[in-house]
Amino acid sequence: MSKQTINSLKPTGLQTAGKGEISLDGSFMRPVIFLLMAAFFWLLVSLGFALLGAGKIMIPNLLGSWGWLTFGRIELASFLVFSYGWGMNGGLAFALYLVGSNRSGVFKESGYFLSSAIFWNISLFIGMMAVLIGEIPSLSWAGWPDFVLFLLLLNYILMVYGLVRELLSLGLFSKKISTSYLLLSLLWFPWAIGSLFVFFHWEVIRGVAFASMEWWFNEGFLHLWLAPIGLAMLYDYIERMRGLQKPSILSWGGLITFFFFSNFSSASHLVGGPFPLWIVGLGIASRFLAILGALAIGIDLWQRFKETFKASPVSIVSRYYLIALYCFLIALCGDGVLSFPLVSRFTHFSFVEIAFLVLFIYGFYSFGLLATAHDLFCCFYKKPWVSEILLKITFWANIYGMTFLFIFLCLGGIVQSFELQDVQLPITEVIESVLPYLRGAGMSATLILFSQLTYCFLLLLMTILPMEVEERKGEINNLSQSLDNR
Repeated sequence: MSKQTINSLKPTGLQTAGKGEISLDGSFMRPVIFLLMAAFFWLLVSLGFALLGAGKIMIPNLLGSWGWLTFGRIELASFLVFSYGWGMNGGLAFALYLVGSNRSGVFKESGYFLSSAIFWNISLFIGMMAVLIGEIPSLSWAGWPDFVLFLLLLNYILMVYGLVRELLSLGLFSKKISTSYLLLSLLWFPWAIGSLFVFFHWEVIRGVAFASMEWWFNEGFLHLWLAPIGLAMLYDYIERMRGLQKPSILSWGGLITFFFFSNFSSASHLVGGPFPLWIVGLGIASRFLAILGALAIGIDLWQRFKETFKASPVSIVSRYYLIALYCFLIALCGDGVLSFPLVSRFTHFSFVEIAFLVLFIYGFYSFGLLATAHDLFCCFYKKPWVSEILLKITFWANIYGMTFLFIFLCLGGIVQSFELQDVQLPITEVIESVLPYLRGAGMSATLILFSQLTYCFLLLLMTILPMEVEERKGEINNLSQSLDNR
């Protein structure tokens, strides 16, 4: 971004941008900022529930008289509001920003989009309360009651219809690789969650078929919604810094290979179940082939990042994006290794699988979203962050918190996996062996929560602290120069 970029970010009116600049129409920035604010709210709620759950593991009678705060309910509530509150609110905010920044006219549906976004978050609150009072179906990633699934599907379609129409009319999905990833994710979710609603609500499928479809949705949510949104953020950052670039063979090949085989890789989780071996074998083979696509994407992004870093210094934002890329590759490759039969016989249903899931959603997706939110907040408020020191503290607290959380879960999962092989060992001793690692994971999650609270505090200061006109001009010029030096 350059000085012209900052100067062009006015509250109203359409702006045009040159190479490497962002063009933002203020009419659609309000729903973007609303969704980002809602995303941070749900992130804090999710982390609060997660810490309470960790406390209940160490002190089982903690808040034991409160039936709606039992371990099973708060763990599911934490997981769902993180996925749909933090993950999808942030992803939809980025989608609206990316579509609006590529338009040549005013985005007239911004008020319509904002209304749908408000009802989306109301639906999330209703769903969270329903889970806490015990309305829990036997699902994980889609563990909402039936009526909440319907509300989410309806609100999502109302929000995304205009975005998909704009993407198709602009025709950028064949020229700009970030919009190709975005279009893929936007189109996947409605028919996937719609299928869940139809099949499970009317009891079309039950038994082992139920488990296979649940895992198909779980893997799809990770690899066909969160992954393309996160990768679109990485590509968009490079396109902003270096201008629009022609998609390479690696980027197209990686996109097609990774997302095609990700559709079948969910069957690798069905090992040991009452399924034909060819289905499980197809899932394992597809997971390894999906890794090839992920490696192609990683190589393409790394080459682009190297060229970007040659032209400008490495900043906190660029470090967020770079670490997100590393986490994406490690999480996908580790997941592939865990699906190998000789490994999965030890690690299946252990904390090792959760460790790589945490690395994917906390490391890859969340780091990319934090970096994108950093730039969008600066652009919307036309202010720099109040304290660069506190901003660096949030960055390093996030890094160390996520790293130690991954390490503790991996170590605890390895101990758990080997001790479970000993059929003579009482399960109570296995739990006692794992507890120190869970305590370490809880402390790491506390560090992440501290990081997010600090970030939200800085965001609150940016929102409420006024700036004089002359001071604002000086700050914007300083921000422009620092961005020019990036």
